[in-house]
Amino acid sequence: MVTAAIHPPIFEIPNFLSEEECDHIITLAKKEGLETSHTLKDGIKEDTRALGKNIKEHFDVWDQDRDGYIDMDEMIHGMENNLDFTPDKTTLLKMYSTLELDKDNDEKMSFEEFQQRDIPKMAKFIRKVKEAQPHTKSRHSRQAWIQNFSGKSDSVMASLQHRVQRLTNLPLELISSSEYLQVVSYGPMGHYNCHLDSDFIRPNQPCCHYLGSELSNCMPQYCIFLDNVEDGGETAFPIADNSTFDKEEWIRDVNNVCNLAKNCHKANVVVKPEKGKAVLWYNHVVDNSTGWMGQLDQYTFHGGCDVRQGTKWIANSWISVGEDRKKDILNWIELSQYDEEDNNVTSSSDSNKDEL
Repeated sequence: MVTAAIHPPIFEIPNFLSEEECDHIITLAKKEGLETSHTLKDGIKEDTRALGKNIKEHFDVWDQDRDGYIDMDEMIHGMENNLDFTPDKTTLLKMYSTLELDKDNDEKMSFEEFQQRDIPKMAKFIRKVKEAQPHTKSRHSRQAWIQNFSGKSDSVMASLQHRVQRLTNLPLELISSSEYLQVVSYGPMGHYNCHLDSDFIRPNQPCCHYLGSELSNCMPQYCIFLDNVEDGGETAFPIADNSTFDKEEWIRDVNNVCNLAKNCHKANVVVKPEKGKAVLWYNHVVDNSTGWMGQLDQYTFHGGCDVRQGTKWIANSWISVGEDRKKDILNWIELSQYDEEDNNVTSSSDSNKDEL
């Protein structure tokens, strides 16, 4: 095991799975059927909302240097941050021309021009570009979800759960009852710009694994590279171990560090894909008063860099731990009792079949 970072704790575990086990999981994903990956911001309604209103307050958000104009770089940066969309200059100029956004053709947008934007038409134009050029989206991949099978159903999946249990020292009931394994395939230009995979703790909204609760993700996680990549496809953590982290600077992201499709190696930690290697990290800090899960660690921003050549296959899993230690333990006991009852029913059914 290699410690890649301290804040947050990031560990690389080479040869966590064998080549045969990796191939088996890819086969399961193909049988399940892969679908296009999406983000929460992905949709024409979300794009329309993100474009804002034609008012001075929203203009100033896009005009980062406050010179009274939104230049090409500022527009592209605003599209990246607000719409999960990274157009090139040619595409942006075509949008300006088609929608008559740049009245004086100076490749800049004044506040007067900003006030005349037809936002629904802009959202439709952007949606068409995203559909025709999916690599312009912040996430470009395909994925499938694989159920956490019991040992009787799939020995590789069962073995994976036992290994994760030994790695994390968490109860097996927790591992087996966590989210399904997500298997993702990235082709050429495939990527996933930096993001968080857990939520801030919300006092009135329990974590997603509590039975019958509303969804709120609270979890550590791991990923496993299922294949070697000819070029690119690294997993990157842009601000891991950053001793000078400033929240406001990070939100502005002037240097586009979060755009891992373009700026992979600006990240502080970059993990090269190697078949069978696992990467484990913790999305939350420990609450010293409880010894259990605390607040979301924003240093866990991470993502997948552009695949420049070949194909990248990766498996992701989120382990469901909440902020309430007592409730977690009771939940595990309940799950353990359910599994025991289910196994007894299965054994009884098999016995009856033998008698027949």
